[in-house]
Amino acid sequence: MLRFSIAAVFLTLTTIPASATEGRLDENGCHYDRKKGNYHCHESRPPNPDRFAPVKKSRENICHATTSPNYRMLRYFVAYQNMRNCVNSGGREVLEDTGGLRNKPW
Repeated sequence: MLRFSIAAVFLTLTTIPASATEGRLDENGCHYDRKKGNYHCHESRPPNPDRFAPVKKSRENICHATTSPNYRMLRYFVAYQNMRNCVNSGGREVLEDTGGLRNKPW
């Protein structure tokens, strides 16, 4: 019994606590970490079936409208009804004329 108690105390003191992720995961199994300033994934999920969403936010946190050159190639994305909602979720808008990104929302 004493041996069991010592082993239990040893395991309790030497275990590494698991760190929980901040925030809920989106449809991609990912989330935006505001402290670190990045978008990363915790779970692998199947491709989004809503191929014709008005706006798609990629795993790279970029918002693509239907006019974006990469819109049709995206398989893993979060669907939004408009660009404003996508940008407000932490995404960045693609500028169609230059291919660059808009940093400021509206």
